[in-house]
Amino acid sequence: MTANYPASILPPNATAVERAIDRASAAALARLPVYLIRWVKDPDSCPLALLPWLAWEYQVDTWNINWSEQKKRDAIKRAHYIHRHRGTVAAVRHALVDSPFGTDIVEWFNQNPKGDPYTFRLNVFQNDLPVTEYDQQDLKLAVLRARNLRSWFSVHVFGRLQGTSYAAGYMYATEKITPRFVPLQVILSRYELNLAPGDAETVTVTILPEYAEDKTFTVTTSDKTIATARIVDGAIVVTGMKRGTCSVTVTTTNGVSAVIGVKVVAVMKFITRIDNANRPLFFVRMDEDFTIDYGDGIDGQEYRFELANDVYGWAIPTRELTVGEEYLITVKNSETSSFQRTLSNVSVTLNTVREIICVTGNREHLVSFAAQASGLIKIHEGAFDDLPAVKNCSAMFSACSSLTTLPVGLFTHLHNATNFSGAFAACQSLTALPDGLFDGLSNVTTFSQVFSGCSALITTGTYLFRGCAAATLFERAFDSCTSLTTIGQGIFAGCVAANSSLMGLFRYATRLTAVPDDLFDGLRAANFEGVFFHCTVLAEVPPALFRSCASATTFREVFAGCVSLKIVPDEFFAGLSSVNTFYAAFSGCTGLTDVGDEVFRDCTSARDFNSAFSNCRTLKTTGVNIFAGCTAATGFDSVFYWCDALTVMPSFADCHNAVSFYRAFSRCESLPEVPADAFAGKSLASTFQEVFAYCYSLTRVNAGAFRDCISATSFGSAFAGCRALTYLAPDIFTGCHSVAGINSLFSACTALTTLPDTLFSDFSAITQMASVFHGCKALTELPPTLLASLKNLTVMSLTFAFCEGLHAIPATLLADAPRLTSVSSAFLGCTGVKSLPAGLFDNNPLLMITHNAFQNSGLTALPEGLFANNPLITVFSYTFSGCSNLTHIPADLARYSGRVTQFSSMFAECISLTDIPSGLFNGAEVTSVYGLFDGCTKLKTPPAEIFDLESYPLITATAFTFRECRSLTGNGLDFINKVPAVTLYSSTFTSCYQLDDYDQIPNTWK
Repeated sequence: MTANYPASILPPNATAVERAIDRASAAALARLPVYLIRWVKDPDSCPLALLPWLAWEYQVDTWNINWSEQKKRDAIKRAHYIHRHRGTVAAVRHALVDSPFGTDIVEWFNQNPKGDPYTFRLNVFQNDLPVTEYDQQDLKLAVLRARNLRSWFSVHVFGRLQGTSYAAGYMYATEKITPRFVPLQVILSRYELNLAPGDAETVTVTILPEYAEDKTFTVTTSDKTIATARIVDGAIVVTGMKRGTCSVTVTTTNGVSAVIGVKVVAVMKFITRIDNANRPLFFVRMDEDFTIDYGDGIDGQEYRFELANDVYGWAIPTRELTVGEEYLITVKNSETSSFQRTLSNVSVTLNTVREIICVTGNREHLVSFAAQASGLIKIHEGAFDDLPAVKNCSAMFSACSSLTTLPVGLFTHLHNATNFSGAFAACQSLTALPDGLFDGLSNVTTFSQVFSGCSALITTGTYLFRGCAAATLFERAFDSCTSLTTIGQGIFAGCVAANSSLMGLFRYATRLTAVPDDLFDGLRAANFEGVFFHCTVLAEVPPALFRSCASATTFREVFAGCVSLKIVPDEFFAGLSSVNTFYAAFSGCTGLTDVGDEVFRDCTSARDFNSAFSNCRTLKTTGVNIFAGCTAATGFDSVFYWCDALTVMPSFADCHNAVSFYRAFSRCESLPEVPADAFAGKSLASTFQEVFAYCYSLTRVNAGAFRDCISATSFGSAFAGCRALTYLAPDIFTGCHSVAGINSLFSACTALTTLPDTLFSDFSAITQMASVFHGCKALTELPPTLLASLKNLTVMSLTFAFCEGLHAIPATLLADAPRLTSVSSAFLGCTGVKSLPAGLFDNNPLLMITHNAFQNSGLTALPEGLFANNPLITVFSYTFSGCSNLTHIPADLARYSGRVTQFSSMFAECISLTDIPSGLFNGAEVTSVYGLFDGCTKLKTPPAEIFDLESYPLITATAFTFRECRSLTGNGLDFINKVPAVTLYSSTFTSCYQLDDYDQIPNTWK
């Protein structure tokens, strides 16, 4: 059999001992009531014997073993309430419920007379019961436990007796009646008042009837914040406090009253000079019910309007005013009145406003409020203290050219103002600003051009913009303040808005000599573009000026044109990792002599250094590591352009993302050399065009200067005009496989004598060589393999033009240029070249253009078969013109030129040429011999021999062909007869006096 044990709650892994104990005690535990604990803890169900212990647990303050059971249970139940409300009157009352006596609590302020503060009296009613010492002790303890700690009390025990009392007395009274005359009516001099804040007006009071005995009265104001009223010498003085409406009540002693309606309205008060009685005084919205006081205390509507449009106009006085006099004008109840002179395309001339005393109201803006008020000389202190709703103050006093000073605290109460752009722009007489002019205006977002053009302004005052925490735009705030010398302390203190702009802040402040060390401390500005642009007398800057400007993103032209600045301190911009551009930062600082080291260190986001130091004409030295850590830099165009005195180059070692060095050191006329590996490894740089152009002192380009610039495409004019350059390292362009443009690369390098044979070994992408060595007068020879790698070369234009020292052209120079199509002016002016190698153009089957190729060179003879392998040539134009030493032309020169149609000026000015092979041009389909032998003064061969065929029917142009050939023999008419199709023949035989038939030749041919 299995024992009937209650279900166990032990876990499955319980031990045998645990299970045995569980079974042994299960039956006893099962007999216990489930709610035993709840019953014991409940004052209503707890067994009587346990009530004292439950009372102890509930902390019952008073307990008596003689109480009835129900009273004991009630005391326990009340304990919770007493403890929750302990220290209150209610708690004391509940604590005394179990007292056999009636009690009443009287607090000190309800006693008569009042008792000591924070005391109370306990009145105990005996209810015909004796009050023992123990009863008093119980009362005291119950109250002490329930009261608050600061309150003390006294106990008063009262009994009651009942009996009969007897009393007697009498009363005596008399009455005297005297008739009186009381006020029946209150008459006031004014029942409606329109006041400005701060203005006071007097209202006289008349009490009727005249014979009233008591004429005293009182005044009360319905809202003293709007207006106040007081009695002065029997009259009432009402003073406006702030805008709004209220009433002032006058009351006699017997209750007769009268009421004054008071309206405190918007006011504009100013002093104006009447220049013309028909001119307006001010601008206003015409539907406003405003009044004008002309200074006599009388508010009236003596005015008319000159319309600006259907809504706005200018108020013109209708009262008779004296021209030349100044009047105190008060305009009341207008929220739009101003001194605006223009609306859309309508303009007027106002009578001259001289002083602005105050403007009050709920208007929301002061835009162009007194703009162009050229006669305004004063703004009174507190003038704008009561304009709580104004937000936009842009151009409010712009072009007030007579205004010299501003009052302290002028804008202190414009707490909602957001815009002061151009507020005092072009105030050309303003000389100084009060300290803290905009202090605390935390809602203003823009101060752009606020003092722009204030050409007489000398000082900004201290703490000018302090606390303008929302301001983000300070652009051109002091632009063209040409007299500004002093920037006050802490002008930007508390200007903590992110990404603020200071663009052009002190632009053209041409007398600014010093900048405070802490000028930008704490300022989270992003844009510093042109902050000190053309501050022409600024000679030095604090080393830590921008040290805290961690939010800066641009320093474009920040000191551009600061011609007196001498030194850029070490680490000047170091660590400003958010800056992305230093474009033209110091451009035009012509007095700058030294740039410290690590100036831009770790400006890791800066990409643009273009023109950073361009035109710093006296800059001599710069720190080698000024660009250390500038890993994002991409642009260095003109970075040191025209730094005439610069003698050293900085390192670009960390600038691996650089893409352009256009004109980077162009016109650095004192730079002696390009360091080894100067730009080595700049694998993203695409252009080095004019990088060292016109560096007149440059003598050496050292090893690996541009090594592995694998993206470089252009070196055009890179060393143009380097007239002292004598040495080129053989590997300066090693690895530059993408170069496509080298035009004028070494043009005018007049001291360059030799070239490395590997100079262009990696320039396989080159197609054009225009003016590459143009004007290299000292160059004496060319390496035979100089152009061996230029397999794609198509154009050689002016390539070696005017290389006057060149004495020979290697026979293999063009041997590896099968795509060459043009040698136009390639050897123009090479006066040292006396001869050409045979087969010079043999490997150039695509050659088409030879214009001016050897013009003005020193050639004395031409080799046979010079153009034998160039069948695509169609025109020979000035090819050998000006070769003054040329005496020999091979008979086969044109034999292989079957496509040539023009021989224009081919041998013009070859003054040593005497004989021409017969039938020289017979192999060509020649159509033009224009100027062919023009100026060949020694040429003797008769024209009919040169052109020995019976007819040349294709020739249409012979003009200037033999002009000035003074030694020419034979018959001219024979030649004329051979060209029947000629249409252009003027001056063909000009000055050919040795011709047998010169006189018979028609004048049109000579």
